[in-house]
Amino acid sequence: MKTYSIRFLGFFIFILFFSFGCKNVFHSKSSEGIIHYKLQYFQNEDENPVISVLPTEMDIEFKNNFTHQKVEGWLDVFYMGGIYNPETKRKTALLKIMGKKYQHFEDGDKQVNFGFDPYNDMKLEETNETKKIAGIKCKKIHVSFPDTSKDFDIYYTDAIKIKNPNWNNPFHNVKGVLLDYQISMFGIKTHIVADSVEYIEVPDEDFVIPDGFKEVSKEEMEKVINKLI
Repeated sequence: MKTYSIRFLGFFIFILFFSFGCKNVFHSKSSEGIIHYKLQYFQNEDENPVISVLPTEMDIEFKNNFTHQKVEGWLDVFYMGGIYNPETKRKTALLKIMGKKYQHFEDGDKQVNFGFDPYNDMKLEETNETKKIAGIKCKKIHVSFPDTSKDFDIYYTDAIKIKNPNWNNPFHNVKGVLLDYQISMFGIKTHIVADSVEYIEVPDEDFVIPDGFKEVSKEEMEKVINKLI
């Protein structure tokens, strides 16, 4: 019996050590990590041929309420990002395309809706329904419009600790982190669903505005993207 107990204790210590050695298992820092999303476009490819080459993945890095949302594609030719600095309250939209780099920022509490088509008369209704997304329990919100054919549901979680997580999307009144939602951006309707969440260390420099990005107005940056699509 004594030998069995020692073996069991040794096995338990091994499992515990191994688990803490893995980057995404038993990590206790819910305020730091990366959320990986999948992007699905609603329009048919024959309506807009650009959709066939659009990126299908998006990441959000987060650390102590700093966030860096990024979408990359076309063999590193295209990058669209958003960085939020909670200390300065600066919200920066970034765009890199064909070697040209642009940035637009807003300071203070002003909401940034860069590139998003407006959801006029949108109403958000909390429900008691939940479901698991990427292994995390999420709460359902029903999004409704005067034209009910446009209604849809979104899901958010309080388990990931980010303050003001929706500063750069139309759902800024939702206090939790969205793991399943949809947006319309530059006329393209997109369904965004979290695929996995890693609670890992994120370098501080990932939340610093990269060098070489020219400061432009919101209208100038949106004009560049509209030419592409």
